Amino acid sequence: MKTHKGPKPNIIPIKNQYEDELKNYTYLGNQSPTGLKKANHAEMLKHLEEKNGPWFCAQPFVNLYVSNYGVPHACSNTSVTIQNHISSIGLKGIVNQPQCSKLRKEMVDPKMPRDQIIKNCERCIETEHSGHVSTRWQSNKPVYDDPEVSAELERLIDITKEDPEGNIPTPNRFHTIRIKSWGNFCNLRCLMCSPEDSSGVAQEIIDLGEMDAETILKRSEERTGVKMPWKPPLIRYSDHAMDEDEFLEVLSKTSRIQLIGGETWLIKQNIQILETAIEKGWASRLTIFCFSNNFGYPNMKYIHHLLSQFKKVVYRCSMELWGEKNNYIRYPSNWEAVKKNIDLIATLPNVDLGVNPTINPINCGYAHEIIEGAAEYGIVPSFMHTSRPQWFNLKCLPDDIKDIHLSRLYSFGDTSNAALQKVIYYVENAEFDESRYHEMIAGIKRRDKHRGDNILKYFPEWTPHFKGDSYYE
Repeated sequence: MKTHKGPKPNIIPIKNQYEDELKNYTYLGNQSPTGLKKANHAEMLKHLEEKNGPWFCAQPFVNLYVSNYGVPHACSNTSVTIQNHISSIGLKGIVNQPQCSKLRKEMVDPKMPRDQIIKNCERCIETEHSGHVSTRWQSNKPVYDDPEVSAELERLIDITKEDPEGNIPTPNRFHTIRIKSWGNFCNLRCLMCSPEDSSGVAQEIIDLGEMDAETILKRSEERTGVKMPWKPPLIRYSDHAMDEDEFLEVLSKTSRIQLIGGETWLIKQNIQILETAIEKGWASRLTIFCFSNNFGYPNMKYIHHLLSQFKKVVYRCSMELWGEKNNYIRYPSNWEAVKKNIDLIATLPNVDLGVNPTINPINCGYAHEIIEGAAEYGIVPSFMHTSRPQWFNLKCLPDDIKDIHLSRLYSFGDTSNAALQKVIYYVENAEFDESRYHEMIAGIKRRDKHRGDNILKYFPEWTPHFKGDSYYE
């Protein structure tokens, strides 16, 4: 693997600049996907625990997650950050950072206050409270289905109960590692993405004057208390100085690795991970869990060849719509190329193929189309609510478009479809945020003019909201 062999970056602590943000977690938005007010996650958790028993998640015990910006989290679905950079603590140092240890301790002792659970698990708490499948559930099931990891989890739970701080030894077996710090290079500028996750989005935000590089950096620094060793728009693998030997040691005792971008196949380390695992003889026992926009990599047959050698491939297609309309939200994607690559991946004998759209103001009224398209492959889409940017979530949805969307969704033949019900639930319960709506319209206008595109070419129902602008006449 071509990982960084140079000196580690000089990570400068700046916690004193962001004392309130770090001490009181004020950087957490606590934004409900549907409500305008701050959600009461404590009450939601209390209700769930009374109904289902103590809250527990395996992620802070047997999973590892490192963000694009080089900072670990206790799980893959929390905004709470570990206040250290990966180059300072290493992968094996993640497990006993205070944010992980305290969270584990609360999970094994139902009598303890639920402070860390409420902060870390707010998204899953609200999702489950609304009656839908959460990331917690999706993470726990494969852990318990893996006998070796399940046994290791029980051992670590016992140790956590005994240790006053909730510390544990480095696990003998990990279930999933999700290391995103190889970089954020991406060839798309998706409306529902962030500058930390996509170099394309970061560059466009800078070009449009919405944020400068320093403002983007500040978002990461105020939640970590360290000076970031990278500069937008592009995060490189060399910025984080990952220890290759340690990474491979951890990978050697891992059941599943998630590969993600940026765009997964345009980040060379992700492909080198596949090649290395095959060379070392690990592929036959290793599951690959990967996400891809299925556009831009010049030799997808080679990816197909590599993936075919693994025990299992969980392949999730990152897309918003079925057909040409997908090109607009995931600009400048090309549906013909995307569909061709999906068809290729679908021929893998070891593949669990899936589709993962967000639920956003533009695509939600067309959820039935992606459900029908995915059904051609025998799969059901897994819809995720959009958390950022805040000007592109369902609370930006004006009443007239909301009515059009719901009418279209209810006209779909099978309204009992669980995926469709989830979309309908979130659309129906979304409260209107007028200021964010105006921010959304302005943001779309800037992007259309910058790209030479036009929302009305794909979604004419939005015409009344763009009247008065000569660009749309």
